[in-house]
Amino acid sequence: MIQSQLKEIGVDLQIIPVEWAEWLSQVFTNKDYDLTIVSHVEPNDIDIYSRPGYYFQYDNPKFNDVIKALGTTVDKNKRLELLGEAQKFLAHDVPAVYLFELPKIGVWDAKLQGMWTNWPIEADDLTKVKWTD
Repeated sequence: MIQSQLKEIGVDLQIIPVEWAEWLSQVFTNKDYDLTIVSHVEPNDIDIYSRPGYYFQYDNPKFNDVIKALGTTVDKNKRLELLGEAQKFLAHDVPAVYLFELPKIGVWDAKLQGMWTNWPIEADDLTKVKWTD
């Protein structure tokens, strides 16, 4: 669907599926890509955009200043104001385009305790999971 939509505006897109290990090497580490699609929904991760060496290579010193201030601010209203400023930078500069997020659907045996039912990403932290009788 994305390929056909981009074709309508003159972008000829070749889709090349890659395994996770290859994505980590090629895209995340070596930054060798034109466009990538990846599930990126960690909670409160807006600061990843203030890391110029991160794989999307976004570097805006004014945005970085807002994120630094956010890291030292405890006042809830001020934090909301700073988050709003940060979001405006991202909306204007567009270091990433947010397309969709697949729903996380989990089904497990009731005897399995410790599963986080509202885990915000598609992977589960199993370090505290255990079987009960």
